[in-house]
Amino acid sequence: MRTLVFVVLSVVLFSCVPGVQFQEPMPPKRVNLPNIPKAYRGTIEDGNGSWKIGKDTVVLGDSVMVNGVDFLLRKMAGALVVNFPVPESGAYGVCIIQNDGQEMTTHFFEEDEVLLSFVDSALSAPREVKQTSGLFSWEYHLLRPTAAEFGQMLENRVFSKANGSCPLPFGETVKPSAWIRPTN
Repeated sequence: MRTLVFVVLSVVLFSCVPGVQFQEPMPPKRVNLPNIPKAYRGTIEDGNGSWKIGKDTVVLGDSVMVNGVDFLLRKMAGALVVNFPVPESGAYGVCIIQNDGQEMTTHFFEEDEVLLSFVDSALSAPREVKQTSGLFSWEYHLLRPTAAEFGQMLENRVFSKANGSCPLPFGETVKPSAWIRPTN
């Protein structure tokens, strides 16, 4: 069964402190999208639950996430960039959602040697290893790329590999576990 990409996204948005965070929403100095793009809107159903994606909200069970409040959307290099605030650090976690017109995949910036090597060699501002405050503190890498450097990060694909894919809803209900990608 295919892994539902939005289940992974929900875990990140609701429960964990990412090991790689950004000082500000990515790409920097870009305008936030006021609405979720139409191709992503609809309902995604899987054995793990149901996502209802509207014009500016994402509903999973009793949880409602609002664009501009709980997450910020931006675009770069053909990808949808989801920025979510990390309260423990005051920084942002970032998820990249790519789509090929039929399906979407999610990617995250994870603490791995490929990313850290690229960051150490390509970014003008060095990364910082920081610790969240509180009883259960977490170590994370804080990055400060420029928009051009963030574009290089996307171009060089220094984010995680996709765990699976999901068909784009286009206002309908889709079931990733039952979806068979059309072949051309």
